[in-house]
Amino acid sequence: MRTIIATVGTSLLSNAQRAGKADDLQIYLRFTEPEKASAETNSLSRLLQEGDRIVFLHSQTEEGKRAAQTLAIYYSNNGYPASLREIADLQYSESRFKMRGLRSLVASLVALIREERSAGREVLINATGGFKAEIAYATLVGLLFDVPVYYIHEAFREIIELPPTPIGWDYSLIDTYSDFFEWISADLRRTEEVDRRLRPLPDEIRLLLVEEEGYTYLSPTGEAFYEAYRSRIEAERPTPLFLHLRARRALDSAEPSVRQVLHERLKRLRHPELRRQNSHSAHNSDCLIYPSGRVAERILYYLDENGNVRVCEVFWAHKDYEDALREGVYRAHYSREEFEEWYP
Repeated sequence: MRTIIATVGTSLLSNAQRAGKADDLQIYLRFTEPEKASAETNSLSRLLQEGDRIVFLHSQTEEGKRAAQTLAIYYSNNGYPASLREIADLQYSESRFKMRGLRSLVASLVALIREERSAGREVLINATGGFKAEIAYATLVGLLFDVPVYYIHEAFREIIELPPTPIGWDYSLIDTYSDFFEWISADLRRTEEVDRRLRPLPDEIRLLLVEEEGYTYLSPTGEAFYEAYRSRIEAERPTPLFLHLRARRALDSAEPSVRQVLHERLKRLRHPELRRQNSHSAHNSDCLIYPSGRVAERILYYLDENGNVRVCEVFWAHKDYEDALREGVYRAHYSREEFEEWYP
């Protein structure tokens, strides 16, 4: 079974108005060719298959709601179960639309993709209707979550498919500073508080943030990337991880707050894509170092012949890490008998 998530605009209302049928939209839909009735019916006429269900996403406006309700009734009556989802703050007010509405759109799309996939349904996005910015962000979410996106302009005769791309998105920035992203996503944060936390962090993080009325939070793009990052972690099968006795002692001797940070780092190290994106090599070592970036914590590891992660050293003080590299950190110094599996 498939679920088509469709953004909804107001072309149905304007087209019906021009045809003199604005007072009875169901009659208009019944007796108008789908290709001419609206942007949504035009694209759906080329997409729908037997057994499909549709979720219409509409703006927080009377016009958007009316268009979506009309379409949902029409398609339900024609054998395609349809439901509605209103996107909070997606309205004509420019600031609310830009800051909150598009962020709500991203959050709704992500939630729906997860819901439908967990129910065992294939997901498609029909990004034909709505504001142009809606189409852009729906396309971004589709690419990040490996969901095919479809689009058709009223002047086009053929539907355009943007299939899932083989591009490997780089989540290393979010992975390295995941504690910041978790923090800013958890609640509304005053801008001055966010600025304090951002001072030691890379400037690139600001590209994923927006400020409004004294608060700073993830932009629609930041929300999309952060949710895609979380989804990758949930979807990947973790690699078994083994700690050497030296790493175990260092972990156990850390203060509770530091130990918690290191535990989170070790959990993410078990994920192949994050490990690949966020590791680097160094002189005087045949181990890899995780994570990259300006953080105090460093984990030195290698992959054994079975693909398991073998952690040789764990550091939370940068000076200790630099001192160890000056002396040299090599796999041969760490006996296999002194590794034991670590469970989060």
